[in-house]
This record gives sequence, C-alpha cells and structure tokens, in this order.
Amino acid sequence: MDLFRALGNQNRRNILKFLLQKEFHVSGLARELNISVPVTLKHVNVLESVGLVERERIGNTHVLKIRKDALEKLKGVWDLFEKPLVLKVKKGSTILEALKKIEGVTFSKTGNGIVYIDVVDGKKGMYVYDVNGVIPLEYADQFRLKENCTVEIKRLVPVVGKKVSIRVE
Repeated sequence: MDLFRALGNQNRRNILKFLLQKEFHVSGLARELNISVPVTLKHVNVLESVGLVERERIGNTHVLKIRKDALEKLKGVWDLFEKPLVLKVKKGSTILEALKKIEGVTFSKTGNGIVYIDVVDGKKGMYVYDVNGVIPLEYADQFRLKENCTVEIKRLVPVVGKKVSIRVE
C-alpha cells in the first residue's frame, strides 16, 4: 500500500495523532479510538508497511511509536488529508449555537438547565471547550462571539492518582 492510501483512512490518521503525543500499547490505542484491538492491529500493520509506525514487543504486549523518519514523510502530505472545519456565524452568536452546527457533536442538559457536550464523533465523555487556548468562565450558551477565533473541544480523561475514603462523623 502506498502512503496516500494509508493516510486516506481516518482511523489511521487518528492513530498517528495519538502516537505523535506519546507511545501506546495496542490495547490502549484501541480504547482511545473506540475500536477493537484486531481492527487497531489491522490499521497499525498498514502504517508499519509504509514506514510510519514501528512496534516494540515487550513480553506479550506491543508498544507502538512513530518512526523518527516518518515525520519527514508526513510533512509534505498531511495537510492534503486534514480539512479544517470553518464555521460561519453572526457576530453575537453563542459558542453553543456555533457548536450545534458541527456534525457528530451532541449535547445534553443538566437538571438545572445547563447545556453540556456529551458526545463527539461517537465518543461519550466529559468535554470542555477553549477559545484561542483559554477556557472561558461562561457556559457555551452564554459566551458570545465578537470576533474570529479558534475553538477546541477537549475530552476530559479521568486520572486517579490516589483514591481516599473520607468518613465524616
């Protein structure tokens, strides 16, 4: 398979995005992608065949990482596959009104009426948004857009450093 066909699949591009951040076990990568381990391995095999990913066997597990020379290969072609999402809204629209235009983003409402993002591209979770790299103090239905900006939706991943039971008497 050639580089263009390998990058033509969204799951393979997502694998590369995760591996650009850190090394992953195959099962951890599958969990992040919300796909099965066998399907993840199929995609990894394709990425290995075109020289983008390498795998290190440690016992029964496989640790995946980007090949050092892969970045040079990706530099010239990555932008051909990633289409930036550009939304047009009227001045004074809320972030919520803008985000509702995105396919694959769904919202729920708390008992007291606060609207929050609960699913992005089929992945349920807790999400926050930032505007130009800053998390606003306002809820998405209150934040009014005054000028062009970049909004990122980020999924919060629970990390437990220490679990403590507290008994109050």
